[in-house]
Amino acid sequence: MSEIRATCGGFCTIILDMTATMHRTAEITVSLPSEQAITLFTPEGERRWADGWDPRYPQRDRREGPGTVFITSHGAHQTTWVMVDQRPMSIRYARVVQGMTAGTIAVEVLGRHEQATDVLVTYDLTALSPAGESWLERFDADYDAEIAGWSTEIAAALEQPTSLNQVAINRAERNGS
Repeated sequence: MSEIRATCGGFCTIILDMTATMHRTAEITVSLPSEQAITLFTPEGERRWADGWDPRYPQRDRREGPGTVFITSHGAHQTTWVMVDQRPMSIRYARVVQGMTAGTIAVEVLGRHEQATDVLVTYDLTALSPAGESWLERFDADYDAEIAGWSTEIAAALEQPTSLNQVAINRAERNGS
């Protein structure tokens, strides 16, 4: 981190030049066909398996599709998410934790097996403050374990017969299938 000083009249503004960024990918396998697996990474789909995940929507009737905005809370921090892109086999979000980090998260189906799907999870984040740098360094160090934990949480949720199957049913009903 370095400082850039800008002077305008009698005022001096300090702009922090943050150098901490993280671009990481990890692959997990979900024991569902791809059309069902990708739904687990929508805001509502993630609610089914991620402990504490509770998205809130400023526009309550808009929960999917590009432009969807939602907010989550983790500890003392709120994260604002914007769904940038949603395709049949991929989803991409922009996210900002005010004063901490900003960046994108992408989830993409890599391959399909008979009853399983390989998924690539990519985080591309930049620190916005010294506290954000510290958080980003910890997250980067634990990234592989964090994403592997998703696989464990999803597998546990799959053992609950109604939770994840209902995600696919709800989506099919909304799409008129």
